[in-house]
Amino acid sequence: MDYSLLGKRIRDERLLLRLTIEQLAERIDKSGNFIGQIERNESKPSIETLVDIANALGTTVDSLLNDNLKAHEDNTIKEINTMLYSMNDIDRLFVLDIIKRHNYRYNHNSHR
Repeated sequence: MDYSLLGKRIRDERLLLRLTIEQLAERIDKSGNFIGQIERNESKPSIETLVDIANALGTTVDSLLNDNLKAHEDNTIKEINTMLYSMNDIDRLFVLDIIKRHNYRYNHNSHR
């Protein structure tokens, strides 16, 4: 977990709302010094504090952690996903069957 990215995201969200560190701190009943330490990656917030910060900023914990999430899908996966959504149920089942057969053969041939 990159706490510097989290601190930057909190700071960015706070500034978007034109809040001072002290105003955010007051909203979550913490000190301005503590909020500043989080934003500068000098202190790590607890999950409870992170939830309080997200609520005070009108956002979600997911949004604050977005830079830390490894949700960047491979382009091939995205393309396959797009194609699957455009197919009817029968075609999707056909593709699934092909993938299962391939995996079965791959798994059984690699153990020989």
